[in-house]
Amino acid sequence: MEEPSNRLSPKVRLMWRWTAGLGAVLLFGMLLLISLLTGLPPWIPGAVALVVVGVAVSLPPLRYRRWRYEIRVRDLYFSKGALLLVRTVVPFDRIQYVETRQGPVDRAFKLHQLVVYTGAGRAGSIPGLEEAEAQRLRDELSKVAGAVSL
Repeated sequence: MEEPSNRLSPKVRLMWRWTAGLGAVLLFGMLLLISLLTGLPPWIPGAVALVVVGVAVSLPPLRYRRWRYEIRVRDLYFSKGALLLVRTVVPFDRIQYVETRQGPVDRAFKLHQLVVYTGAGRAGSIPGLEEAEAQRLRDELSKVAGAVSL
């Protein structure tokens, strides 16, 4: 099976790095506090923070490289992952509805997510889309899935 052809917005790499970095800082602060309260050696929070920062820096480029999507003739096909590659195919006749979302972090980076639902629930989402692309995908998937409201 060929890789899907469309990529996410390059801004999503920065967003993923920023959120991972913030998580690393919070984890370091919690471990440092625990270290001070319990007498844990102070090098342990530092070592854990180094590992977390290393992961925060290295995973976003890997995730971005693997994240692709494509609307094909009969289905939506997307692949994702950093260490493990996950490929998902959602047939049009299974799609119940499609929505775009924008949380606070997405809003800060001016990005949107496309979420696809089937009768069984959430079939998947595509993060890191520019507004115009997210709306275009939502409208196109709604048409092919027969979920267009007038």
